[in-house]
Amino acid sequence: MSLSMSLPNLNSDILLEIVRELKDNRGSLFNFLFANKFFCEIAVSVLWSNPFRYKVGSYSIIQTYIKLFNEEEQNEIKETLDKSFKFNNEREKQLHFQYGKYLKVFKLEEIKDAIKLWCIRLKNRRRDYDIDYEKYIMKSIMRQCQTLDCLELNVSYVNEDLLKIMQDKIKDLKYFVVHYSKYGNENQNIFGYLKNHSKNISSLIIENMCDDEIAKKELISFIELQNDLDEFILNHMKKNYEYKNLIISTLEFQANNLTKVIIIEVDFSDISFDIIDKCINLKLLVLRSNKGLKSNEMDLYTSFKNLKVLDLSYNDWPSEVTILIIKKAGKSLTSLTIGENNIKQAINDDTLTALAESCPNIYSLSISKTSRESIEMVLSYLKYLKLVTLQLFQTENEGTIMKSKVLLNYIKNENSLFKLGLGRNDKYWDSYNNVRKNFEKFLKEHNVRIIAYKPKYKIRL
Repeated sequence: MSLSMSLPNLNSDILLEIVRELKDNRGSLFNFLFANKFFCEIAVSVLWSNPFRYKVGSYSIIQTYIKLFNEEEQNEIKETLDKSFKFNNEREKQLHFQYGKYLKVFKLEEIKDAIKLWCIRLKNRRRDYDIDYEKYIMKSIMRQCQTLDCLELNVSYVNEDLLKIMQDKIKDLKYFVVHYSKYGNENQNIFGYLKNHSKNISSLIIENMCDDEIAKKELISFIELQNDLDEFILNHMKKNYEYKNLIISTLEFQANNLTKVIIIEVDFSDISFDIIDKCINLKLLVLRSNKGLKSNEMDLYTSFKNLKVLDLSYNDWPSEVTILIIKKAGKSLTSLTIGENNIKQAINDDTLTALAESCPNIYSLSISKTSRESIEMVLSYLKYLKLVTLQLFQTENEGTIMKSKVLLNYIKNENSLFKLGLGRNDKYWDSYNNVRKNFEKFLKEHNVRIIAYKPKYKIRL
């Protein structure tokens, strides 16, 4: 019997899934490049699906795209910018793949940064050429790809040439991020192009939107045509802008489809919570840094049937609103994050009692911002909860939970806690003494892992 073992025959679909699982491990992915041609092509398709996420190597990535310019694109560069520009260096190895066709993620700002780094490295190039090079390279990158899964655009940058090339690339688009820093006549056709070619977006993120009625109407029209919008994120950051119609229209038209809603820094004074109530399939709801909701204007008798994750941090409204939303989540809720904009505004006995009584299946609790005093109050309610994850961020740079008998007894007796997150202000991080050593020993004995808790919410695709 031979001692050698032959490799199993894996079809391309199975191998592709394996490689995708390794997408964040560049070392392992590069090993696939040297196995054989079949493995190599699978790895190349994953590495080049989102090459601009890697900040190192931007010059080589752009240089590769330039080598794949077609004749028309080469002529544009030579006639408009530089007749002596060389697209291929005879000393460089020939390309083995059409790398550009594998692109699935087009994030405009990342690509712009890569082009700028490429320009800086060019010898004897004038910096005022950057924008022109940017325009032609951007068009070619879009032309070379086949279909996109993710598109992130700054509307003020997009031009008609890029939109025309883009049309055939976005029919299977799933993730769309829109930045509206400003809006002009030259941008008014953007959703006219997009809505006729992309109707199956599952995730829509709107950031930094300008206060332009035409822009908002176009965007609403685009959203209405989507067949299965699963995630809606609005992070507008412009406190005096009006988003009533956009929010209401989106949540009403997509009420049966949405499972994730994230709304940050919005005034709900003229927006009824009923529109969120009617999103019957919600599994995740994040309301951060908002204001304007009133408990006496909310329906007391509706509830969420499927809501698993709830974040109510830094909102400027009475604690009664927070309590009512927690009660609406009820038995389905497994993860809650709450934090205070003003001390003692959200976290009090009534809030914690509502959590203990209404949410028996909660296993993750994060306090994203509160006083040292309120931390002690939270710990006193642990006996009513069976937590796997507990994260605490206190405002004062003093004190520590290492000496809390309530917490230590909970860990010892409940035997459910697995992860303990502490914010930077807890003195645990500044202590190098026996108290910390004993605390860490105790956590290790009870299989509890301690981590740094950073409550800032990051929106990522």
